Amino acid sequence: MVGLGDRHAENILFDSTTGDCVHVDFSCLFNKGESLAVPERVPFRLTRNMVDPMGVSGHEGGFTNLCAVTMNVLRGNRDSLMNVLETFAHDPLLEWARKEGNEGHRQLARCERRLRGEVTRFPNSRDISQVLSVDGQVSLLVVKSHVVPRAKASGESDVLKHRTRNWLNILTPPNRCVR
Repeated sequence: MVGLGDRHAENILFDSTTGDCVHVDFSCLFNKGESLAVPERVPFRLTRNMVDPMGVSGHEGGFTNLCAVTMNVLRGNRDSLMNVLETFAHDPLLEWARKEGNEGHRQLARCERRLRGEVTRFPNSRDISQVLSVDGQVSLLVVKSHVVPRAKASGESDVLKHRTRNWLNILTPPNRCVR
């Protein structure tokens, strides 16, 4: 929701006594990862190393259900969350202060649109927006983030088929799905 990027093993710490997870290094907040020299193109990386321990259901089981529960909580507390995030608009990040205009309010509006479930297709050309249900938004984020292992040249079409099938499952109602 807040575009936190640069998540990798060195930026996530675990308390050895309680097992609590603590995130560190928040320098890649509010989608800053999209403007790096090598931009982050997915909301988060759901790699095979993350999916394999999820068992036979993979990312389609408990992980996706937990994401939907989390999204429901975030949406249900949107006003409280936006009040906390609004401090960034009044005390902007250094990068925002350097830009002309009101970058803080622009980024916060983007967060609020995400909390409402709004997604934008073709953001650089046609800006087609639609509001998704919690399950639809979670499914879209998970599919966009699921890193399919890079196939060899002969298997490129298999990777494309896999991704296309996933998108069709999300975007087409089950009773009208063509395979």
